[in-house]
Amino acid sequence: MRTVPFFAAVVLIAALTAGCAPDAASPVDAAATGVTYSKQIQPILLAKCAPCHSTEHQGFHNIATSYADALKPVESIDSVGCWNDAEMTMPKKVGECALISAQNGRMPYGIGCHRDPSQAACVSPAEQALMAQWVAAGLPE
Repeated sequence: MRTVPFFAAVVLIAALTAGCAPDAASPVDAAATGVTYSKQIQPILLAKCAPCHSTEHQGFHNIATSYADALKPVESIDSVGCWNDAEMTMPKKVGECALISAQNGRMPYGIGCHRDPSQAACVSPAEQALMAQWVAAGLPE
């Protein structure tokens, strides 16, 4: 009986199982993670977005304090990445645009996250990843 060296067996097992894991960005996997507005997303929004999007009603929403506002269609034309110039429509929801605005460094507004995303006031890459899972899962409450 011929034996396979341990290292070769590990490499073989890794090769056979590669690609069997679900894609981390898939909606099914995102839903399975249990990322919700109330558990993971609202705390991020309260920490990073509440100064403008909780009581001042900037952008016509209060996403940091109101889950219903995360589901509203975007109404503000300054929502970079959410405004569709060709159709002059706002096809995205506020929750989707919050992610886009954090990713492109436009929000929190006036902080300069597009120049230096490492600032404490900016939405961190880990927080953006949670937001992306939430959006992929359909913005669950």
